[in-house]
Order: sequence, then structure tokens, then C-alpha cells
Amino acid sequence: MEGKNTISQAQKVGKVANLVIFLGILGVILSIVALTISNGLAQRGYGTLYILIGMFMIGLGYGIRYRYKYCLHAALILFVALSCNFLYRFVVHHTTYILLRLLLSAWVSYRLLQSVSSMRILVETNAFPDKTNRFIGFLSRQKKNDNFG
Repeated sequence: MEGKNTISQAQKVGKVANLVIFLGILGVILSIVALTISNGLAQRGYGTLYILIGMFMIGLGYGIRYRYKYCLHAALILFVALSCNFLYRFVVHHTTYILLRLLLSAWVSYRLLQSVSSMRILVETNAFPDKTNRFIGFLSRQKKNDNFG
């Protein structure tokens, strides 16, 4: 018997896909702000290159969501490379901001690594990752309550 807190393979891969998409969108937004308004963000590494990396993350996230296992592997490689980059920059510069980005990239790499076996199971059973999103579910409940309340 499964407990209430168990997560299915589809939910595990779907959550990782949503995480990669979210981080890609966040990177693009921060890069646009860095290019237009904030000089501080530009000094921290956001800019034109990170817009491309963010767009690539978004594409990989949607690839994971639609069960392309190679997108999951590419996202894992990307986040491990980002972790290595931030580790090198942390050793050289010793700033808290770079440490935070290192920890976030390493955590996402760990989550992606955990979901590799789940993706394999989904491909073998011809099932797709869960495409639901808690934020969208919350908004749809609010809209439903506004219409009837």
C-alpha cells in the first residue's frame, strides 16, 4: 500500500521538467533586466549568453515534459557544467552569491540524476510525465471560486 506522500514516476519527472523550465524563464528574465536596467546583475554574469542558456533550459524542460530522454541527459550535462563553472568561480572569488548559484545548480543536477531512472520507466511503459503545475492548479481553483463565490 502506498502512502500519501509517495510520488509517482510521472510526477517525479514532471516536477523536474517544471523546475528546469522555471529556472530557464528566471534566467531569461534576469538577463533581460541585466541588459536593460541593472548593472549589478550584468556584473554577476547575466547577459546575452545567459539569455541563450535560459532559452536552452526552457527547451530542455519542455523536451523532458514530452518524454525525450535525451533532453533529460542534456539538461543533466548542462547543470553539471554550470555547477562546475560556479565551483571554479567560487574558488576564485569567494562570494556568497556564487555559492548560492553553485548550490542551486548542484541541487538541480541531483534532482535530474534522480529522475533518470524514472524517465527510463516512463519510456518503457509508454507513459508521459505529469504535466500539471501547482501554480496553474491554484490559479484555476481561484478562478473557479471567483465565478461561483
